Amino acid sequence: MTSRRTAHARVRAPLTDLENDVMKVVWSAGPCSVEAVHDVVARTRDMKETTVRTLLRRLEHKGYLRHEVDGRAYVYHAVEPSR
Repeated sequence: MTSRRTAHARVRAPLTDLENDVMKVVWSAGPCSVEAVHDVVARTRDMKETTVRTLLRRLEHKGYLRHEVDGRAYVYHAVEPSR
C-alpha cells in the first residue's frame, strides 16, 4: 500500500463583488477600522456601517481577514496581500 501525501492548502470561499470591494479597501489602506472601511465603500455604494461590520466579520470567518482589538474598536488586517 502506498501512502499519499496531501498538501494542506486552505481553499477559501470565493468573494462576492461587495466583499471584493471591501477587501480592496483593506488591501490598499492596510490595517483599518470598520469606520475607515465604511467611509471608502460608502462613496460608491449606499450602505450602513453595520452592513460593513457584518461583511468584515464574514470575511474574517472565510479566512481573508483577522482583527485586533484597539480600545473598543476592531482593526482589520488582510491575511494575505492582494493578487
